[in-house]
Amino acid sequence: METAQRELLELLGFVYLQNARPEKAETVYAALVALEPRNPRYALSLACAQVRCGKAEAALANLDRMLERGDISAPVHLLRGQALTSLGREPEAQRALNAYVAAREAQAA
Repeated sequence: METAQRELLELLGFVYLQNARPEKAETVYAALVALEPRNPRYALSLACAQVRCGKAEAALANLDRMLERGDISAPVHLLRGQALTSLGREPEAQRALNAYVAAREAQAA
């Protein structure tokens, strides 16, 4: 698939997310992740769609894989916190959100 086609699919997924259609966005982003499994933007977008669909376990698995690959960016920690909160895992969610704040502060410095 060409770059322009992937960009169009990514835009479509974004539009779905912005228009309260996370289940459709999840499908689009899952296809993009299948095409480029190591693309962090696609993986993060898929996890976001999964959190919004109520599929916190799946989102958490994707986010943990991103952390294992060394992605310690603020959005990863924020989405992990949201997923963990929806699973009722409050202490872990608090740690993830603390990591989010630390990552944001490090980014600002």
